[in-house]
Amino acid sequence: MSYNSRSGHDYGGNIRRAKRIHSRRSLMAKHIDERLKAPLAKSFEQWQAQPNRYDLPNVDTPKHKAT
Repeated sequence: MSYNSRSGHDYGGNIRRAKRIHSRRSLMAKHIDERLKAPLAKSFEQWQAQPNRYDLPNVDTPKHKAT
């Protein structure tokens, strides 16, 4: 099951593009963004406009530590 169907959000196949954009952000911005939980963006365009305020699954969602 994909994140699109689980979350009810449609990212239009832009996850790969979002990962590329996220990788170009500063190390500090990526580090902070990946540690904080933010609401899921309703679209790729919403995330792209404000990547520091929204998360996209498998792009900048917090990483869970294995225990």
